[in-house]
Amino acid sequence: MSGNKNTENREVNGTVKGFSIKGLSLKRRIWIAVSLVTLLPAIVTIYYLTGFYISTIAVAVGLAIIILGWWIIFEVFSSIAKVYYNSKKTLKNIGEDTPAVANEVQNLETIIDILSSKMKSGLEQLKYFSQKTEELNQEVSKKVFVLSTILQANDLFSKEIPSEEIILFLAQRLREILGMKICCINLKEDSSDIFRAISCLGVEAEKLEQIILQENKNIYRIKKIDTYDKLNKTPAYASIVKELKISNFGICPILSKIQTIGFLIVGSNDEEFTFSKDNLNILNLFSQNIALIWEHKRLSLKVDELEVFDYLTGLYNIKYIEKRLTEESARCVSYQRPCGFLLMKISNYTYCQEELGPIEVEKLVKKAAKIFKESLRAIDIAGRADSDSLCAILIEKNKRQSQAVAGELKAKLNGVFKDQLKVNFAVAENPIDGTTAKELMLFAQSHIGTQDSNEIS
Repeated sequence: MSGNKNTENREVNGTVKGFSIKGLSLKRRIWIAVSLVTLLPAIVTIYYLTGFYISTIAVAVGLAIIILGWWIIFEVFSSIAKVYYNSKKTLKNIGEDTPAVANEVQNLETIIDILSSKMKSGLEQLKYFSQKTEELNQEVSKKVFVLSTILQANDLFSKEIPSEEIILFLAQRLREILGMKICCINLKEDSSDIFRAISCLGVEAEKLEQIILQENKNIYRIKKIDTYDKLNKTPAYASIVKELKISNFGICPILSKIQTIGFLIVGSNDEEFTFSKDNLNILNLFSQNIALIWEHKRLSLKVDELEVFDYLTGLYNIKYIEKRLTEESARCVSYQRPCGFLLMKISNYTYCQEELGPIEVEKLVKKAAKIFKESLRAIDIAGRADSDSLCAILIEKNKRQSQAVAGELKAKLNGVFKDQLKVNFAVAENPIDGTTAKELMLFAQSHIGTQDSNEIS
């Protein structure tokens, strides 16, 4: 018996559930109710009319079945009424008026139509907001990427990375941000009107330069961004776009004050692409940073040209020594007076760097430079020829006198540094060993450590 009862029940997700009217669909519940209210009483009536005996128990059972049927009907319609009133309440909560229809069924149908329309409208708005949110996220990501690129470029700049490498980095990032096929940055050479391609991605620099010169020679004189895209078909660039086999084209001048020092060119194959306001702002931002980097490079070169002292030793740098040696050589030739050039080289410089480290070696070189300068006369000009070499212009000293100075310096330095620093000397005299600064320097460099120790002692 217990086995038969268990088979009457259904297991759902591991839990046992018995039969329930609520589990049936609305159509089946109405069918059952109609059957109970109509079919069974009809059978009883037919039996009664045909003369069959119907017991009191049968009548009681029939009445119970009829009551059960009406109870099911009542439950069905109460569920519909509940849906109706909840729908009216929902409609009121969203600020809509309930339609004035006398028939509740039609009223419910109208309410459901209104709610369905509102739900559809809400879903469309949600889809629109989702799309806008995605677009905003893309714009924010692009701006963050642009800011990150500028910060990285400034970081590279602070680390004294060559300007050409930083500009190439900016060109690569700009190409990626805008989704371009080509990205080229041309900048003006110093003291000339020639524009040189610092970086050119997606096209050969010579080909691009040739096309621009052939098709539009005034392109270098532009003062604002010019574009060719789906919405802006600038006739001046139609032939350039055709030659480069691209669909859109943009050129942004790189300005220093009011002077054009270069230009930035981008282009892609996307026929639907248009240069938005944000894209133009990004081009302007990159062009401004490129202008700052390039101007700093030019200023740094000018500062280097004006700088005459070595940063470590405080002695004159090699450019100044060469300039002064040229002047002294010319003067000595004119007045037939001697001029000596002395070169000192630390022969174990590389070994000291490996053993002591660069910082300690710099301290030793600085100390040696101080002794070197203090050992010379006030009129003599001491300088640093290279990282491991010091030099001096010995005013009106011949070769023999210069060798004597070298011997004194060698003895003094050996006494201070012992075997820590090993130094070699060479001397040259104008005009015996050369009449120009370069000739004297080359002679000294070729004879460093080879001159007779009796001459320099």
